[in-house]
Amino acid sequence: MILDVARHKFYEGLIYLFLLAILGVVCSFVGVGDNIAEATAASAPLQPILRDFMLEHPVIASIIALVLIMATSLRLTRTTIIHSLFSTGSLATMSLSAVVILGIGLHGNILSTLAIGYLLAETINRICYCVSPEPQLHYMFTAHMALGAMPLFDSSMLAPALLAPLIILVSNKKPREIVVAIIGLLLPTFTYCYINWCLGFGFIDVTLDMWYGMITPSGLADVNYLTLPRLIMLGAVLFVQICTSLIFHNDRLSLSLTSRQIWMMLQLFVALLTICFVLLPSTSPASFMCIGLCISIMAPLLFNRIEGVASMIAFYALLGIAIWAI
Repeated sequence: MILDVARHKFYEGLIYLFLLAILGVVCSFVGVGDNIAEATAASAPLQPILRDFMLEHPVIASIIALVLIMATSLRLTRTTIIHSLFSTGSLATMSLSAVVILGIGLHGNILSTLAIGYLLAETINRICYCVSPEPQLHYMFTAHMALGAMPLFDSSMLAPALLAPLIILVSNKKPREIVVAIIGLLLPTFTYCYINWCLGFGFIDVTLDMWYGMITPSGLADVNYLTLPRLIMLGAVLFVQICTSLIFHNDRLSLSLTSRQIWMMLQLFVALLTICFVLLPSTSPASFMCIGLCISIMAPLLFNRIEGVASMIAFYALLGIAIWAI
């Protein structure tokens, strides 16, 4: 049945994804000037550029936003299929990730937030190839390069980027893999600093701005982001994560060793992101969206376990809350 997202075929999931992306873009870009005016203070280097681009070219920006939503959802869905994260195949991540973006990520500087979502999807997709004991240097490099580029769009992403080298060092990676990962992590910021220096500015000015942006309050409550529907959406996503984790730990032996390691990595990633964004004052809509996207990768396990009618009710309840929150 096409209404049951947990059991969609690919073309059905693609239709749902396209409709949800269109809905989110239309609702967000109708009042793009007001949305930008209510956005949090721009502290990341690329935020003012994307903000001005949205105000000057709203039609082109809306098309880019549509592409980013679809590319992010498709990349996350591909990750679940390639690495067999579920005992039975499911494309539910395709729709669930789009619902998370609608309910959590479409606020303020939308292009900046969606760019972070896509970079997160690339990071997760590539880092999953590095779970196996075989060296995967090109995946290690590109995954951390995507992670290192995220603070350029939002300064709150600097905290996960700073914790990444510590996690790599305590893992069982070989020295050359650690070196490659750290180089990939530093390359985007170094490149932007070099370009900034060529234009006549200080070489470390960008890094200092991102650091101060990370420890500066973003004022989410002051810009009416944490409204009642978004709080309900965040609570619903957290409830889904708790249920999914319980199901996984009760039935983790049905998955391969590599899949179980990816599951543990995703759960650790959710925990680290939550701790960072709870303790830091610079939490932004992109921070919540990153946590929600990680949860949407694991959420199909819950939707596959419940009956078709209950699964549809749960999904459309989430969709209704997301539309209410836009």
